[in-house]
Amino acid sequence: MKRHAGGERTLGDAVADALRREIVWGEWPKGHVFSENALARRFGTSRSPVREALRQLAHEGLIALGRNGAQVVGLDLGDALELYDVRSMIEQFTASRVCERPRAERASLALMLSALVSAMEEAVSRKDWKDLSNLDLAYHDAIVRASGHRRVSRMWEEMRSLVELTLALVMRRRMQRGDADMRSALAQHRSLAEAILAGDAAWVKRVMQSHVEETRRLLESGLHEKLVDDER
Repeated sequence: MKRHAGGERTLGDAVADALRREIVWGEWPKGHVFSENALARRFGTSRSPVREALRQLAHEGLIALGRNGAQVVGLDLGDALELYDVRSMIEQFTASRVCERPRAERASLALMLSALVSAMEEAVSRKDWKDLSNLDLAYHDAIVRASGHRRVSRMWEEMRSLVELTLALVMRRRMQRGDADMRSALAQHRSLAEAILAGDAAWVKRVMQSHVEETRRLLESGLHEKLVDDER
């Protein structure tokens, strides 16, 4: 997501966040045309932040800007799977790169990741899938940051908003599937923290690949069911 100098959020960011969530979660059907004036009234702002938000969503491929206005394209199954292909590459690379860090740095990161998993367990006990998805994203953010690779970190930041929303869909689906599914996901997170502490890049890659591929399958099945429902 774009930021002004210094990293502060803009009003356009806030509008984009709200619309992005609604589009990805299917609240606006494919083909819907947004009116800049209507959006400006809804968010209580001028048209300038709305245009900023629409340009950002067009850059992400969620809408198409044309003579007829801003038309919803949505996140289709192919887009989602491509997103997870890139996510898999980034996360396997950054996690294995972290294994090259000094043990003290790995130990500090592993401690942070373990604390996040404990918080995730609490969220599961409350059946709070929104908090769980936020914690899951914070877990993966920490690994990408710890890699210290600036260009890859920028790639991650570029796709982070969509990853955040797809994670929320996956976590909601995991909770629907039951406790066994959640225990498996949490065990993967604990195993990854242990592999990072050990500095075992091969172990890290195996766990990360398995974790992201499982998440990808859950997202694929969830989006496929939604597409079938939409066509009925």
